Amino acid sequence: MAIDAEQGGKLAVDLSRVVKMLRALNMSAPRLHESLEPSTHPLLFAIHDEPARVTALADRVHTDISVVSRQVRHLETLGLVAKAPDPDDGRASVVALTSEGTDLVTRVFAGRGQWMAGVLADWTPEQAASLDEGLTRLAESLRAEIDALTSAKEN
Repeated sequence: MAIDAEQGGKLAVDLSRVVKMLRALNMSAPRLHESLEPSTHPLLFAIHDEPARVTALADRVHTDISVVSRQVRHLETLGLVAKAPDPDDGRASVVALTSEGTDLVTRVFAGRGQWMAGVLADWTPEQAASLDEGLTRLAESLRAEIDALTSAKEN
């Protein structure tokens, strides 16, 4: 049974509020690298998940290719990522983390994990697991919506 528009509206408002709070908290989070904005962390996580071309990374982080390309160049100058020829197409490059980049991602992940554990200190492990399951499912639904919109624009 699908949810109705009223419940959908409430969820949309609640999610908007959560996103705003996360952005505000992200801006005040301690920097683990003096030359790196926290807004670059999703790109680092995407590269950590799997090295890829800039176009694939832009798709993964839902950001314009020009922005991701600029971020990758910045990460390169900081020694956090390196480009290598794509084994499937030598004309293109694959972006991968350097050992310094991997170390940074490990520290960011651990720091965020510790922070979130503190935020959810009064939650049971089952409640946290339920939230994780719901967020995973929401992400899959949003991905399907993005894919449908992209497909509609292309046709």
